[in-house]
Amino acid sequence: MIDVTDESNNHSINSLSPVLREFAKKIQRKNRMGQNVCVKDFPEIKQGAFRQNIKRLKDKGLIITVIKGTFCHYKIRGEVGRTKRTVTHEGMGVGTNMQDIINEASKQIPTIHDIKIKFPSTQLYKNALKNGMTPNKHNKGILLGKFTLAKDIYAKIIIYPEIVLIDIGCTWEPIIYDIRGAQEFLGHLALLRYYLYSTFKTHDLPESLDWTMTQYHLNQDGQTEFSDESFHRTVSDMTGGFIRMYAKRFPDKSLRMRLERIITPNTTIKHQIEDMQNVGRYLHSEKRDISNIMPSEILSLNQFAETVAKMSSMYNPSRGGFFFL
Repeated sequence: MIDVTDESNNHSINSLSPVLREFAKKIQRKNRMGQNVCVKDFPEIKQGAFRQNIKRLKDKGLIITVIKGTFCHYKIRGEVGRTKRTVTHEGMGVGTNMQDIINEASKQIPTIHDIKIKFPSTQLYKNALKNGMTPNKHNKGILLGKFTLAKDIYAKIIIYPEIVLIDIGCTWEPIIYDIRGAQEFLGHLALLRYYLYSTFKTHDLPESLDWTMTQYHLNQDGQTEFSDESFHRTVSDMTGGFIRMYAKRFPDKSLRMRLERIITPNTTIKHQIEDMQNVGRYLHSEKRDISNIMPSEILSLNQFAETVAKMSSMYNPSRGGFFFL
């Protein structure tokens, strides 16, 4: 069990005045999403007020300066903030720092991508045919063009006679598994629902909260960069599923580790949003007890480093990788 309280030098964030407490909690929330803060993160207050709030938190031992300069960066004492990006030249097969890299990745805030959704509708298919759309002669599905939801986030929609399937791709911009991500996700679904309704004028289109989430990829992306080596390993986890770790090339050209597990919840969007909000409450909480707040799937992913530690002694270079457990 991980049990952390936001206290330092006998001071607690909750003991601060309302204004200073909200200021500190905003910094804390950004820290828990892997970010340090500077004055530019607080455009709503004057620079003098920002510096005064920082000084008050420093006097209470609640904040530290991470980067000094024209725009100093800060984090709440005890929070992770942004991990310094390092580069490793060791191979992921036998490198001595492999465990550290996995541990670092497993501490990142979870995100989701490659999301699959379905919902029932018969009128949507009929109206698509009336609009002159041609179904696939083999499976009768009507494939709509790629629908852009945001930068690096798009949807693929297939309409069948009685069901609609939606794939949301966002591997470069995965959705954070928290309150903010839940709001973003609902916004994407609202846009999709409006697009379908306005295009096909159907009246049997369910509310997006009643749609079914059938699958998504839960991932955590590390900060350590690899010099040039690609790798891909798959291990079975404690629940019988599989967790992958692989080097992924990101838009900033960095090659970093991604820990990933495929989740098949088969639950309503409403229930999925509630899970994401639970993690949001964890990010905002004064006392973090991950065993009670984090969804079980994320717990399994955060325990991945322990699984790899147990299996690392089984690595056999002559076989070219890890054994599946």
